[in-house]
Amino acid sequence: MPPSAPPTADRAAVIDLGDAGTAWAADADAGPAGLPRGWGLVLSLGLVLSLVSAAPGPQRPAEVTRQPLRNGAYQLAGDVLLVLESDRTPTPVEAFDAGDGRPRWTFTPDEPVTLAHAASAPDARDVVVLWPDLCRSATTGTTFAVDRRTGREVWQAPGVPVRTAPAVPGTVVTRSLWSDGCGALAAGAPTGGALRWQALDAGGRPRWEVPVDAGTRIALDAAEAGAAWAALADRQGAISVVDFVTGRRSAAGALAAGPAELVAAAGDLLVLAVFGAGRDGGTALTAFRRDAWSTPLWRATVPTGPASGRTDRFAVRPCGPALCVAGQRTFVLDPASGATLWTPYVRADLVAAPGGRLAVAGARTATLLDPATGAPTPELPGWEPLGADADRQLLGTASGEDATLLGLRAGASVAPIGTVDGRLDACELDGPRLACQTGAGEVVLLRLATKS
Repeated sequence: MPPSAPPTADRAAVIDLGDAGTAWAADADAGPAGLPRGWGLVLSLGLVLSLVSAAPGPQRPAEVTRQPLRNGAYQLAGDVLLVLESDRTPTPVEAFDAGDGRPRWTFTPDEPVTLAHAASAPDARDVVVLWPDLCRSATTGTTFAVDRRTGREVWQAPGVPVRTAPAVPGTVVTRSLWSDGCGALAAGAPTGGALRWQALDAGGRPRWEVPVDAGTRIALDAAEAGAAWAALADRQGAISVVDFVTGRRSAAGALAAGPAELVAAAGDLLVLAVFGAGRDGGTALTAFRRDAWSTPLWRATVPTGPASGRTDRFAVRPCGPALCVAGQRTFVLDPASGATLWTPYVRADLVAAPGGRLAVAGARTATLLDPATGAPTPELPGWEPLGADADRQLLGTASGEDATLLGLRAGASVAPIGTVDGRLDACELDGPRLACQTGAGEVVLLRLATKS
């Protein structure tokens, strides 16, 4: 059923994520019509050999290194693969050369912290940033920055980093109660304690600092490329915004949010949501263009309310070129007008995919959706998404008893790029390099063949 089709009384509404796939059964003994069986086999063999010689199969990706993951995390950072052994406290972080797989260095914090995440510093290609998972550690947390080439500590700061937009210089670190950092911000609930944002340059020197009072509701920019700003509603409901590029905090005109209103920051839009509006008990949305607070850009109502049992019970965020409103159900809106484009009739987290399409986050299907209509692309039975960058979607399918055939999506088809030992669960792409987690609890670093 297409995502934009309404449900019927006798059929449950679902997102069509593709069929499991069917195989075409061929009779191996059948030869071309009108020829004896032996001649048919000879001609068939000749045809196969000619096809193989004319179009050789894809070159097997070069395996650079394979390392145990130990329930930890991994990250490609420039020319190194980082492996975080998160089951140990303090957590050792090992770096392996992405060219030949040899160990480069090991960094272990000098305090009892558990590190779970790693990323390249936004404006320093030779610095990598390491930090804990607040929900697992139940602590305020500390962020460490180390030299990617040597493993030497460059700086450390209390708190954890914000995933910021490319235009934001330095590393923005949030210092808060662990309970605020673990879920409260996503829920739009008032913070239990004071919070502080601090921007640090590549050497760890402060660029700016913004304190936030306890009891403030915080809406972090949900842009897919990362946050460039945040909206704040204080105890009285007055709304202000913080620019992560400059650290400047300013009032959003005379805008205010009542205790039951949700404030959302979504790219260049600030959206106020009022639940239980209208006859259908939906949600009324009022959108303002950032820095144009005097007049609403649009008003709209969506027939859904907050979901239960989630921290992000109601979310407004960009999804590709559209705006997604996710409560009990997801609605895809035109960000310029607020008009509803389509709905999958269930809650689905949609994210941008290569080719200007949308994908269902976490779904094991290669089906992509048209942002304007929700219409799915042609199915690719048997292929599962493993990872993507801005231009490519990496797919995989089982090959033999314990191997994975990799392929890059090319419109409605797949271009195979080779087979890898083991079952792969997820991959990161960085040019010709792939880092993939295997079903056996390993991370394998691969180098794809490049055209000469």
